[in-house]
Parts: sequence; C-alpha cells; structure tokens
Amino acid sequence: MNNECFIFNERLDTHLRNRPSELEEAKRNGVKIVGFFPGNYVPEELIYASGAVPLCLIHGGNPKPAETALSSVPRVICPFARALIGEMMLKENPFYSAVDMVVAPITCQHLRKTAEIWEYRGEPEVFKLGIPHQVYDGLEVNDFAERLDALKDKLQALTGNKVTDAKLTDAVKLYNRMRQLLRKISLMRTSNTSVISSMDFIKLNHVSFYADPVFMTEVLEEIYGELAESNTASDNDAPRLLLAGPNIAMGDYRVPELVEAAGGNIVIEEICEGVRYYWNEIEAGDDLMKSLAKGYLTDRVPCAFMSSSAGKRLEFMTKLISDFHVSGVIWYELLDCEVYDSEAYFFTQKLSEQNIPMLILEADYGTADIGQFKTRIEAFIEMVKEEVE
Repeated sequence: MNNECFIFNERLDTHLRNRPSELEEAKRNGVKIVGFFPGNYVPEELIYASGAVPLCLIHGGNPKPAETALSSVPRVICPFARALIGEMMLKENPFYSAVDMVVAPITCQHLRKTAEIWEYRGEPEVFKLGIPHQVYDGLEVNDFAERLDALKDKLQALTGNKVTDAKLTDAVKLYNRMRQLLRKISLMRTSNTSVISSMDFIKLNHVSFYADPVFMTEVLEEIYGELAESNTASDNDAPRLLLAGPNIAMGDYRVPELVEAAGGNIVIEEICEGVRYYWNEIEAGDDLMKSLAKGYLTDRVPCAFMSSSAGKRLEFMTKLISDFHVSGVIWYELLDCEVYDSEAYFFTQKLSEQNIPMLILEADYGTADIGQFKTRIEAFIEMVKEEVE
C-alpha cells in the first residue's frame, strides 16, 4: 500500500508551490535567506534563531545541472556535488537563487570543492564550516562549538539580529519537535502493515528542508495523526529492505521507484545526505552552542568521511535491520563517492555474516543505467524472496 496523504495534503502542496514567492517577499522585507549543503552538520536552529530563513540545498537527480558543472570541475567530482555547482551556475532553481549566504560544511572532498567553486564565483557569500573528521576525546566538540560561534557571529552580521539564548532555545524546541514527529512516523514502518512508503517518507524529508519550520511541524502533527488513525493500512508481505548510502537528493527517486515496481518494500533508510537526521534530539544545556556542537557532531551516527565511522554505522545498521525486520540491503552510492565505495566491501562482508544479502548500485544522474538497475533490482528481490520463504 502506498499512502499518499502528505503528498496530496492540500496545505503542504500549496505551501510548497508558494514558497519561492514567499521567500521573494521576505527578501523584499529585509529577511535574509541562508542556504546550506546537506549532511546534517549545519544547525538549522542557529540560522532560524538569527531571524534568517534556512534552506537545505538538496536538489539532484537531474543530469542537466551535473553536466553544466563540467565546465568548472572534472567528472571525478560526484554527481550531487556537481549538481550543486550546476544549479548555482544555471540560476533556474528559485530556492538556490534566493539565498544571500551559503553555509558549506567541509565534509568530503567533493563538497569541499563545491564550496571553493561557489566561493570563487563570489555569489552568494560562502561560510565554510569546518567539520572534525575524527572524534576521540571530546576536544573536537569544543573546536566545533568555536566554529559554530563564528557562524553565529556571521549570521548576526548578515541579519543585524542578535542570537539570544531565548531565541536559540525556542529554535531548538521547534526543530526537536520536527525530529520527534519524523521519528514517530518512521517507526510506524517497524510493523508489517504499511502506512507510508519509503518514497513518501523521503519526499516528506525533502519538503521539510524547504518549508517554513513552524508550518512544517504543524503539518507533520496532522500527518502523524492521520496515519495513526488510518484504517487503510494493509499487510505487506513484500521483502523488507533497508536503503543505505551517501545521498538521496530531491529528484533522485529512481532506485526507490524501481524497488517498489519490482515488488520490494524499503522500510528504513540509513542515508548521510538528503534525509533529515531524526534519531536524536538536541539536549539543550547551559551552554547552547556546545549543546548544538555535541548534538550535530557526536550524538549521531557519523557519515563515512569521518575516521573510524564504519564500525559505528554497521552497529546502527544492524540495529535497524533487527528493529525493522529487514531481509536485504540496497546500497546506493553515486559515482566517484570514494568514501562509501571503499566501505561497500566491508559492509557486504559483515552483513553476509548475519545472512543479510546486499546489492551495491553505483550511478551517475544519467539514464543509461536504468535498464541495468531494473534487472539487478528485480533479481535481488527475487533472491531475497526465496531466502525468506
């Protein structure tokens, strides 16, 4: 069953259509728009508390922007990073065109290069947010908190507003509520009755990065209530799958679509970029900046670019496999994403020890590999079905 309640939620649909014009009106009234690259390392709470509008720049899947970027970077830069560059160059996406400043977390080398290209072109202003690549003794949290303090100073200078503890506390509460609701909706998928598909859940995440957060939280409350009271959920005996990988961009939906068409059921995702990290909340202490640093750096599962991250992500993935009754894993990585590519063998080996098969798919944003994907996904799902039976 594919419950599409939120996609056709009239309030959400109307809000998203009108959002670009709302942002234009806000800019005319002096409100600043701050974009940021995905990966869940940039605290939206800090941007929101400054009076600016946070926008996570997550479009991908369309080959045109990725190809456009080849005039500035080589093809060895991953498709999503190239899409970020291409969208900036084309100036066709109203969300990207609206931003007054971009916060670029320095994670993998591809996003580092993206930040440099945006900075070189000089519009908009780019703030590079250094992300510690290893966390051993807690000193990195202090370093990251200092970098967030620098970001706060930059936001205050941009907006002319002071980020007070009261404003930041309210922002933390708002985004914590959004995470709580996404977690509740996601956990509904632990049962064998389908109330929301993976495609819908991923799209819901994507919308949350562009919508007004107060409005989005209200709609999530509404959606959660509708799903909790739904009488249309049905048993689903399709193979239960986990989707893992570095990135699911807004518009890059072919893998979930092909899985669904082949009779598979993705019930949970372990994705670094493009899906909001909703498993943990920010624990607001006396030092709010340090609370943000801790919440965004150490209280979460690390992405593959971080040192010694594979073991922690394997442990987390193993728990997801158990909690969501998963029978197989689809590992979807983008071409030239070396950090995930280098770990694919490790995860394949470790998951095989648990009798969990894993299919590795590697793609650009072109269409040439769709037929091959379709064949491989269908064969994988049939294999999983036979093993489950």
